[in-house]
Parts: sequence; structure tokens; C-alpha cells
Amino acid sequence: MSTIGQKFGSATKKAENMAGNLFTHFKTGPGLVNVAMNRIDHAARSVYEGSDHVFRKEFGYNPGEKLKKTYACYLSITGGPISGTLFISNLRVGFKSDSPVWTGPGSGPGQWVYYKVIMWVNDIGAVNSVANKKNSGEKYIEIVSKDGHEFWFMGFIFYEQALHNLYQVKDNCNAEVVAYPYTGH
Repeated sequence: MSTIGQKFGSATKKAENMAGNLFTHFKTGPGLVNVAMNRIDHAARSVYEGSDHVFRKEFGYNPGEKLKKTYACYLSITGGPISGTLFISNLRVGFKSDSPVWTGPGSGPGQWVYYKVIMWVNDIGAVNSVANKKNSGEKYIEIVSKDGHEFWFMGFIFYEQALHNLYQVKDNCNAEVVAYPYTGH
């Protein structure tokens, strides 16, 4: 009987975490309708084209590369959070915004572009889980490159899984780098 109770308690905790993450995801965006429409568009594109195809189209193809997972999230920048998708492959981690972002000053010259970040997994120095001290429901994943650039991702619906997969590809890459050093070609 206690095993059933433990399983029920574990399932309840997972459901509570996911509900909290979903609430944070929607709360982080510019508005519930915009966030929901972006998520629907992302899901439809992923189903129609396949996440692997979207990843290759946006970031190119490398021999032996396999897309592991994608996650809806936000990239935190000085202008505020940008809604998009985090792509995790065995070789690279990429982010692409859902919508174009204005690159110029408010009324000056500039252009609308999709915000993209791409990083080789073996260039990642650290993956850190960070919780907001004032609001523990706000959780971030900080990715620090070996040359000191920081990328802050937030608003994950599946935070724990994203963190686990980032740790896993980083650990696997470190193991592979020992056996097969990456030469940059």
C-alpha cells in the first residue's frame, strides 16, 4: 500500500511541477494569446516538418549529428525574454526565436530578424540550474561557454527534462572528446 502511495505522491509532485512550469512559461511571455499561438505554431511546425528537419534547416547539418530533444522556452536578453525553441543535439545546442526581433534602436535604422544562438557542445564550460531566490518557481538554466559567454534560458514547461538532457549531452561529449578530440573541422 505504501508503494502505491509513494507512486501517487511522486506523480502528484510531477504534475504540480509541470503546472507551475506551464504557468511560469505563459506568465513570462508578452501575453497569454501570443504565447499560446507561438506554442501552437511551434508544435504544428514540428509535427508537419519534424523537429529534426526544422533544426537542420535553421542550423545546418553536421555528419553524425542527431537531434535529441527540443524545448519551448525563453532566452533572457537585456531587452527582455525572447520566446523560442531550444534544440539539443549530440553535437550542438541551438536556440531560435519564435518571432522576429527588432535589431535597431526604437525608431532608428534596424531590421527584424530571428534571434539565433548555436554552440558546439564541447565548447560548453558549464550548465547550471539556478532558481530565483525571491520566487523559487522561477527556474533558469545558465549555459556558460568555455570563453565566458553566458546564456540564460527560462520558462521551460519541462524544466527538469531539459536540464537532464543538457547535462547528459555535455557529459557524453566530454567522454567522447577524450577518445576522439574535436579538431574544429
